[in-house]
Amino acid sequence: MQQLFLIDGYNVVHFCPRLLALAQNGFEDARDALIELVSQYCATSGNAAKVVFDGRGRHAQRSKPFRSGPGLEVLYSPEHLAADTVIERIVYNTKLDRKDIVVVTGDMGIRDLCRAMGSLVMAPANFLAFTEERMNRSRDELHAATESYRRSMLEDRLDETSLERLRAWKNKLQK
Repeated sequence: MQQLFLIDGYNVVHFCPRLLALAQNGFEDARDALIELVSQYCATSGNAAKVVFDGRGRHAQRSKPFRSGPGLEVLYSPEHLAADTVIERIVYNTKLDRKDIVVVTGDMGIRDLCRAMGSLVMAPANFLAFTEERMNRSRDELHAATESYRRSMLEDRLDETSLERLRAWKNKLQK
């Protein structure tokens, strides 16, 4: 079952010490780091995500493009709406089963409202721990698959004497 994560972008930045530290020099670096994290999560998990930032009419210019992955959409709220309102409207208007939507925010008001509409909610710290755990698991699975492939290679199963004979024949044939 694929889930859709609706992420209150700047709210998550404020709840994550690592992202908040990046925001000290401007929110662009923190925003980019969050988008990159969510992009990697979507690519490894198969889930979709919409990261919603308060745009207040100024669609922030980026100094570098983010790496978009499958299932990721970055939205900026219009001038007259907050990111919370955009998230609320997405939940309200969805054609998906609302229990497949996870709203990620520390704002209790939007959490309560979205939970009352039937969606799941997650605190920013839990989401960050969840994505980190998923990324670690994916890295471990890739490492295990690589090791399994490596062990299945013939040269890894031969003794050193046989390998030396094969290398000698190879050198002879190349000459």
